[in-house]
Amino acid sequence: MGKPAPRGNDQKAFVKAFNTICQWNSPWERWNDMVTLFSIEIANTVDAVHREKRNETYAAIARRYRPEEFRRFADLFAELTLALDRNPFQDFLGSMYMELELGSKAHGQCFTPYGVCQCMANMAMPEEHVKLQLEKSGWISVNDCACGAGATLIAAAERLFQIGINYQRQALFVAQDLDHAVAMMCYIQLSMIGCAGRVRIGDTLLDPDCGDILLGDGKSATWYTPMLYLSDIWRGRLTARFLDRMLSGSGPKAEQNEAKAYQEAEGASAFAQKAEQAPVLVEARKKGRKASEGQLMFDLTGG
Repeated sequence: MGKPAPRGNDQKAFVKAFNTICQWNSPWERWNDMVTLFSIEIANTVDAVHREKRNETYAAIARRYRPEEFRRFADLFAELTLALDRNPFQDFLGSMYMELELGSKAHGQCFTPYGVCQCMANMAMPEEHVKLQLEKSGWISVNDCACGAGATLIAAAERLFQIGINYQRQALFVAQDLDHAVAMMCYIQLSMIGCAGRVRIGDTLLDPDCGDILLGDGKSATWYTPMLYLSDIWRGRLTARFLDRMLSGSGPKAEQNEAKAYQEAEGASAFAQKAEQAPVLVEARKKGRKASEGQLMFDLTGG
């Protein structure tokens, strides 16, 4: 493996903040706790069905750290937010994960460089083909069944952006990975750049995501991004699909539970909910995040 690319200011700030967290825990344990906390914070803004169980996991992690150490996770989230504000189209967490040598050698983890992902996205998504699909259905789906930290999906979002397509409104991103930590990394990054979709944790061969393309299976191993709930256009598509399946008698219990979550989320403000529930995101905002530019997570211009 070649030498890692030189760290930029964002990477340096992130690594510095990461290294201030409890030195008694291994770097991998701290990283896994970090991505789990971030994912729960994001998912809890909209997913009421699994909120209680995930909060139990959140509290269990918090108990492993002293209060002053636990608050440093907020600094990490702030650094990540600022980095993606400045450059949303990058595999920030994936590059940090590999640079910190946290990848599993046993599983052969070696993330595809983002530049290669950009090349693949450009070849796999010709402008004419994508726009033809959009004319037929109004939206397209993009899938990665071994997603890692999500670099290929982020590159696909960038490709759509470059050819003038609003990926937040016209693309559904579906991902899966066996490794919990990297799947959470993918979920965080897709959520923060405003991709609508889901990330499933599990073996793609033995336990694939076989749910409805829009609704998914509603299980706790499937994590839905906020954009899927908060965008009017995606809520409309979800409602129409759910009603169609209910009328046809094909909607399983898991999908009914997920539809309940959609209904509870409708009309709610993610930021208002977080002010009451989750200190990490609130404290991160206090660090002076600039207003989002472009198609970032909660920039719902035009619905």
